[in-house]
Amino acid sequence: MYTKKLLFALWDLVAFMSLTSFPFFIFYLVIFFVCLLVEDRNEQKKTVLILASYYFYMTIDWRFSFLLLSLTAINYFCGSVILRSNSQRIKKIAVSAALLLSLSILFYFKYANFFIDSVLQLLSFSFFERDQLIIQVVLPVGISFMTFQAITYPLDIYAERIKSSSSIKDFVLFMSFFPQLLSGPIVRASYFLPQLKQTAKANNKNLSEGLVLVVSGLVKKIIIADILAVQIVDPAFNTPHEYSSAFLVFSLVAFSFQIYMDLSGYTDIALGTGKMLGYDLPINFNRPYIATSVANYWQRWHISMSSFFRDYLYGAIADWSWCNLYIKVLIVFVAVGLWHGAGWNFVVYGLIHGSFVGLEHFFKNRRLQANKPPYVYRGFLLGLRVFQVFSIVSLTRILFRCDDVASAFDYVVSMFTSSVEAFPVTALSACVLALSVVTHFVPVKWKDLLLAGFIRLPVAVSAGVATLIIYLMIALDTNKSAFLYFQF
Repeated sequence: MYTKKLLFALWDLVAFMSLTSFPFFIFYLVIFFVCLLVEDRNEQKKTVLILASYYFYMTIDWRFSFLLLSLTAINYFCGSVILRSNSQRIKKIAVSAALLLSLSILFYFKYANFFIDSVLQLLSFSFFERDQLIIQVVLPVGISFMTFQAITYPLDIYAERIKSSSSIKDFVLFMSFFPQLLSGPIVRASYFLPQLKQTAKANNKNLSEGLVLVVSGLVKKIIIADILAVQIVDPAFNTPHEYSSAFLVFSLVAFSFQIYMDLSGYTDIALGTGKMLGYDLPINFNRPYIATSVANYWQRWHISMSSFFRDYLYGAIADWSWCNLYIKVLIVFVAVGLWHGAGWNFVVYGLIHGSFVGLEHFFKNRRLQANKPPYVYRGFLLGLRVFQVFSIVSLTRILFRCDDVASAFDYVVSMFTSSVEAFPVTALSACVLALSVVTHFVPVKWKDLLLAGFIRLPVAVSAGVATLIIYLMIALDTNKSAFLYFQF
């Protein structure tokens, strides 16, 4: 009872708690210490985390909690039917119902207006006013993440990756766990639910690693991503015709590192806060800009999302006989593009990436048919190949950053034809971009050595240092920009 009162007493203090905000810092400390008090009582700890998670999501908009509850109820019920039934027909009906209902909710909130607009433009309807058909709806934050996370439960049960039922409490916490609720990583039911059956305790190692991850995430977001956005990326993409071609190219590189630092920063904070509560979340990034192919890039970038499409979508259509592998790859990547946003720019983004992956697969197969081993890049050729892939990824990000295809086209035209000489790069923004490059490319073993040194510090010292750093960064953060992936 005391815990409930404490949580709801905080309600009036905040509207929406960004993970880099001071209210979230206080909120998390309260939840962390309450969880410490009930650490040996697993059911009570899960109750605390469920209340905290729903409170956290309701600070954005209390109505969104009903959407979260609906997805939870649909997929838990359908999953339970699959587990209990011996009939293959009923199992197929249940998993189909879970997919249909869950994806219909996602379609309504995220894609209905895009579909209506596209149909009107295609058929050139003149007897309908656009405003008469457009649905006035608020896009719930993180709806794509929570929808995909929800459907992993019935899908994993159907595929027999989950062979025993979970309690409704465990599933509610799995769906609402606040560290990763808004922007992932997308956690699979088969990965997270088994952790909830055990009493989760954070040892000194977990606490130290968690603190390092949180500090790392805040540095990536506040010190790097926000400064790159405000000083370089936003001005260039808002008014590209006012800047030189060199600055537009520079801004494109800056955007690639901004979005990486933004999303991987959120992921670090999610992993760190989850680890300090005693739970592990999946790794989501593996230095994506050292990729030697576009396919390899997607194996390193937003791993929980790309692997979801590989395992659940491509796995489902792999046996289709009416189309070849390359069409299937395009289908998957168009879906990846549309997952990021409802617009033709995201469709084109997916088509381009899918085409490159298809070409890579084609040339790889040709080498295999000629009994040649896969090509291995070394030395200068390795650096050149990494640069080529990074250039492809960065250029296609124009479609990702711009509102539509026309805006993306205008940016490309300005990038190649601008006669303006403006190149407003400050020493601060240049240093921040350099820092982001170093942070990304630094060898993993160096990071491991730094982490090992931090772990060896006394817990009180490491916690004090990390808390001071976190407080200073949050206090000095004046940009307060939302994480880019909140829109998904």
